[in-house]
Amino acid sequence: MLLLLCGAAFMTACSDDNDSNPELIQGTTSIVLNTPEFAQQNVALAGTSALTITWSQPVFTTDNAPLASSGSLGVNYEVQVSKDGNYTRTFQDALAEVTLEDGTYSGAPTGFDYVVLPTTYSGCSASIGADELNLALNQLNLWTAEDELTATDAYLRVVATLVYSTGAQQVLATSNVQKVSLIPSGWVDVMAEPVKEAYLWIPGNGNGWNHGVAPVLVSEDGEFYSGYAYMNGEFKFTPADNWNAEYNNGSFTTVSDNIDLGDGGGGNINFTGDPGMYFFTVDLANKTVNAVPVTWSVIGGFNGWGGDEVMTYDEANHCLSVTINFAEDTEWKFRRDADWAVNFGGTLDALVQDGANLAATAGEHTIQLFIERPAQDGLHAAIK
Repeated sequence: MLLLLCGAAFMTACSDDNDSNPELIQGTTSIVLNTPEFAQQNVALAGTSALTITWSQPVFTTDNAPLASSGSLGVNYEVQVSKDGNYTRTFQDALAEVTLEDGTYSGAPTGFDYVVLPTTYSGCSASIGADELNLALNQLNLWTAEDELTATDAYLRVVATLVYSTGAQQVLATSNVQKVSLIPSGWVDVMAEPVKEAYLWIPGNGNGWNHGVAPVLVSEDGEFYSGYAYMNGEFKFTPADNWNAEYNNGSFTTVSDNIDLGDGGGGNINFTGDPGMYFFTVDLANKTVNAVPVTWSVIGGFNGWGGDEVMTYDEANHCLSVTINFAEDTEWKFRRDADWAVNFGGTLDALVQDGANLAATAGEHTIQLFIERPAQDGLHAAIK
């Protein structure tokens, strides 16, 4: 990864204090986008995972009071990429005017000159995924599969936007422009219907920021996602099991009370609820996240189907767990929130809603429920 080290004057992260009633400075506020270290190079995107740019700490209010108050959630920074240094119309807006038929756009978009990159940032730096930049170059130039892809000029700038809890946004400042030269990593068919991701990973403190064990939410339409996740501190969302792209604290405007979109450092989202299992719903189109605490338990013939043995989270094995001493052979099931509205049975290796009762022999057993990665590992259980 190529990094740009900014000077001492620009090393401070964007403010996240808690003073009240900030007064916005009226008029132009400047952002200085620093010259990237790679600005004089032809950077091969195929040879790097991300490129980092930095900018100065802007002053938006009198006495530099923080903006994350008085109904606002703080400042988001977006990166825009132009093919000629002009920023009059986005590729996204131009494409929206072209008819989509049978998975392909009916014609090429026209009259655009820049792209807004999808990842937003809360601090004074951006680690831009090489895949995002490669897609932007393809969108700006509308290359075909037959085109020879060589070093291409691109013009970068940063725009700061104040986001309010109502969802309203206000552009505060726009940076200067920096010219770079990028060698695309490959052709992308930007005229095909966009692929909507079926999953959202939740790397964070609760799983050691490890995609290999992180909870995964599932979607049928690529916009609304749901699923279970053990939460214990900061986290992010990613559309794949890597860091090429992410949804961070600048990606959402409406969240449940146990989530704080203030800058947790590096764009991390703060989870302020108690450690435990939560049912998540994420709506990317409307930029909302909701996390509801849930309990899972075991109920069965061993207690006359009249009580719940509550499970706790086993961080070492990434599952819910409970140990029960069965006095005799018995049948049992899993259920959520001590209610039958959501219950799992069937077989241990393929649990289903309203499935048949599960069986256990007499004796002490540890029962484990693996619920966080249904599409990757299957919704399954184990009894020991």
